[in-house]
Amino acid sequence: MERARYQIRMRALFLCLAVLTLTGCNSIMRVSGDNFEAAGIAPGRFENDNQTCRIQAEDYLAYDLRGMEGTRYRRTRAYNAAYRRCMTALGYRDRPYYHNWFPG
Repeated sequence: MERARYQIRMRALFLCLAVLTLTGCNSIMRVSGDNFEAAGIAPGRFENDNQTCRIQAEDYLAYDLRGMEGTRYRRTRAYNAAYRRCMTALGYRDRPYYHNWFPG
C-alpha cells in the first residue's frame, strides 16, 4: 500500500516537472509563422512575409547593439519582439496560444 502511494506521488512529481519544463521551453523558442493567423491570405504571400520578417529579426540581432548583447534567452526575446513587430505591421494577428497546441 505504501509503495503504491509512493509511486503515485513520484508520477505526479514527474508530470509537474515535465509540464514546467515544456512551459519554460516555450519562452525561449523563436516565434515563427505558425504563431500568426493568415486567414484569407495567399500562401505565397504569407511565405514571403514570413521570410521578410525572419530576415529583419535576424538583422536586428546581427547589427543592433541591443540585439547583440545579452544571454541566449535575451537574444531570443529580442528576436521574437522584432519578428512579432514586423508580422503585426504587415497585418497578421497572433494566434491564441492554445491554437498552437491544439490545431483544428
